[in-house]
Amino acid sequence: MRNRGCRRVGHLLFAIALVWSLAALPTTQAQIVVGDSGVGYIDSAVLGNQIRFRFDAAYSSRFADRAEFVYAQYGVAGAPELERGIDNHQELATYLEWHRWENVSLFAELPIRWIDPVVNANTGGLYDIQAGVKASLLESETSLFTAQLRGYFPTGDASKSLSTDHVSLEPGLLSLFRPSCNVTVESELRYWIPIGGSTAPPVGGTGERREFTGEVLRYGLGASYKALEGSRLDVSPVAEVVGWHVFSGLRSDSTGQRNSAVNDAIVNFKVGARFSIKSNPCCGRSPTSQSPTSLYVGYGTVLTDSNWYSDIVRFELRRSF
Repeated sequence: MRNRGCRRVGHLLFAIALVWSLAALPTTQAQIVVGDSGVGYIDSAVLGNQIRFRFDAAYSSRFADRAEFVYAQYGVAGAPELERGIDNHQELATYLEWHRWENVSLFAELPIRWIDPVVNANTGGLYDIQAGVKASLLESETSLFTAQLRGYFPTGDASKSLSTDHVSLEPGLLSLFRPSCNVTVESELRYWIPIGGSTAPPVGGTGERREFTGEVLRYGLGASYKALEGSRLDVSPVAEVVGWHVFSGLRSDSTGQRNSAVNDAIVNFKVGARFSIKSNPCCGRSPTSQSPTSLYVGYGTVLTDSNWYSDIVRFELRRSF
């Protein structure tokens, strides 16, 4: 376990050094703005000053403490009783991004979560705060390639299933490509690295303890199409595929067993629409072509046997400034 902990610290230092060095790379002047991003679940590659309010309602989670990716291990660092599943949870998250330098932005996200488990008591409150940095690598009028480093900090109460109870780091690569004026394709590749985490209780009389926390790869591909372009409102249907692959760690069940989560694969399909509101006319001028305010409405469902949730509904209000 000590070697693994050292390896995770090495991952952390490497990722910080990578994003820091990439941020110093020269780039061309970007022609892509926040309003050009249509996706609702994939992290956007666009840098910009923005504030976002997002509400999620997700249902029927199984093995929710898998690799301590979402919740801390039941009966150890997390909720006191071993859990059969979570009927539903709701989350309201506020995201703020500050485009401080030409090719670097800083961001933070504050989530409030309400949970309805099957066994443990219902609860609600502050979940783990996230913060990080985005650095654009390549920019043009039709494409954007961005490095991102996101940190997760255990600010919630793990005993109430409101935290993973450990710091995590997630370096990632994000992209946006516009093959035509009405079509935008976006993608993400993110690798979640826990720093710390819990171990499972000894198996039998061997006294052997296994590390419960694991590393998780997240990937996604989405496309939006501007189906309606009006003088004040644009409407863009959006479709996304988002997946996770667990490389290490365990998951617990209601019988007290801690089973391997290695190679657990989860794939979700998301569909929705983004409604972009263009700037108000001023002094007799026409509205600008940019859309600083948008509303996203979407639904997602799982395509695999393993899941973080079976279904999810998302509402998002985004404003750039």
